Amino acid sequence: MVEYSENIIKVVTALLILIFGLLIANILNNIIRKLLRDIEINKIIKEQLKINIKVEEIAASVIKYLIYAGTVIIALNKLGFSTRILQIILLVFILLALVFIALAFKDWIPNLVSGFYIIKNKKLLKGDDITINDIKGKVLQVNLIETKIETNNKEIIFIPNSSITKYKVIKSKNGKGIRSNTIRRNRRK
Repeated sequence: MVEYSENIIKVVTALLILIFGLLIANILNNIIRKLLRDIEINKIIKEQLKINIKVEEIAASVIKYLIYAGTVIIALNKLGFSTRILQIILLVFILLALVFIALAFKDWIPNLVSGFYIIKNKKLLKGDDITINDIKGKVLQVNLIETKIETNNKEIIFIPNSSITKYKVIKSKNGKGIRSNTIRRNRRK
C-alpha cells in the first residue's frame, strides 16, 4: 500500500480545482453568449448606435477571465501559498470596475434597457402619434437611448426611453386613441 504524501494530495486537489474552474468558466461563457445573442444585442447596437462592438464576446470574456482568476487564487490557496494579496487585488479591481461602470452609465443604462424593450417588442414605431406628459407628436425615430418626436408645432423633441416606459403614453392610430401605461399596441374597445 502506497501512502500519498500531503503535497501530492494538495497538487492533485489544486489541479482538480483548476480543471473544474476552467469547465465552469467555459460553460458560463457559452451561456452568456447565447443569452446576449438571443436578445440580438450586437445587431441592435450596430443598427442604433452605428458602432460595431462585439458585446457578446466582450461580456462573456470578462466573466470567463474573472472566473479564471478566482480559480487560480483558490488553487494557489490549496497549495499553501498566501493568496490574501491576490484576493485583495482582485476584489479591489472588481469593485473599482463596478463603481466606474455605475457612475459612468447611471443615466444611460435605464435608457438603454428601455430602448431594447421598446425596439425588440415594437412598442413604438416610426409614424406613431403619441401623447406623453402633455406632449403630443409623431414618432420620427426610436433608438436605444432616446425617441425623437415632432410635435404639432413642428418642434423636434428627444425623450429619454426610460421616461417613455415610466410615464403614461397615449398612442393614436388612424384617429383612435390607445391609452396605455405599458405602451401596448392592442386597441382599446
